[in-house]
Amino acid sequence: MSLDTLVASVNKKLGDGTLLKGHDLRNHTIPRVTSGSLALDLAFGGGWPLNCWTEIQGEPSNGKSVIALKTIAANQAVDKKYTALWIAAEPFVAAWALDCGVDMDRVIVADTRVMEEAYQICITALDDREVDAIVIDSLSALTPVEEDEKAMDEMQVALGARITGKFMRKSSVSQRRSLTEPDRNCLGMIISQWREKVGVQWGDNRVTPYGRAKEFFYMIRAEVKRDEYLGTDKHRVGLTFKIRVTKNKTAPPQRQAAVDFYWEDSGRHRAGDYDVGKQVGNIALDLNVVELSGSMYKFGNLKWRGKEQYFSAIEEDAGLLRSLDNEIRRRVGLTGAVSPAAATDTRRKRLTRAS
Repeated sequence: MSLDTLVASVNKKLGDGTLLKGHDLRNHTIPRVTSGSLALDLAFGGGWPLNCWTEIQGEPSNGKSVIALKTIAANQAVDKKYTALWIAAEPFVAAWALDCGVDMDRVIVADTRVMEEAYQICITALDDREVDAIVIDSLSALTPVEEDEKAMDEMQVALGARITGKFMRKSSVSQRRSLTEPDRNCLGMIISQWREKVGVQWGDNRVTPYGRAKEFFYMIRAEVKRDEYLGTDKHRVGLTFKIRVTKNKTAPPQRQAAVDFYWEDSGRHRAGDYDVGKQVGNIALDLNVVELSGSMYKFGNLKWRGKEQYFSAIEEDAGLLRSLDNEIRRRVGLTGAVSPAAATDTRRKRLTRAS
């Protein structure tokens, strides 16, 4: 049986498009969107992959929800139709989302902590193809109906794990997009928190809730950890968090990135902003996009003497920021994701008009 005969035979039995030759695929690369941070985009292999589930895990107050909000804000800033569904198993603070740059007119909030309801809403949204991102915040806060209705002394062993495993299998079908025709892509993001295993004496005793079945469906698993606070001991205005990609089926894993985030206005930075200039400036130096000779920094015909002058120029000149960002992305071959610098520039203009 020839290859063409095999393809025709299978497609006749199971439907057109069951088997495709590689050159017939609509897109040979994985569709991605930016995280709002160039450092994170590089760590992920070009941004968040679409039409799959990704997980952000870590300790409380280390920046997990911030990453999700900044991802939505960055993509909304450059795409006026970008819409997100937020499963608010924990309280959704609209004022904080606004500080992070999120357009609340393009966010649908599902205020439920019932696991079955939350999962069904996600599957319906994926099937309808009317949203560009789905965030579950957080998996740990979802509660199965049966557990909610039972008394405190009644046990429901592994109930949440079984339901979550079923959801992953069903939602993976809803996440599928056409390989040959244009289709609306969707980012799936699950925020989770560490719990501790009982009786573990050696090795890592941390585990995320609701079983291990879900872990096989994640394309990316990223661990977020606070590194240090920004500001002074008496007045902290932000934090530096580090993210380590523990699993990545779209790019090399175990990459790391560090990001400065401000929750309060601080000189050049507004509350809810990443320090994009610092990220781009440091990465440009690492990749020799900007040449450093002694104390002199050089990029094309531009020169700066000293580190302070170099980073100040990036913060004050949006055109320079974009140029450095574009050259970095060209050198490392990043394509298919919105530039965080472009999103940041759009947000700056919006904030300037508002003030």
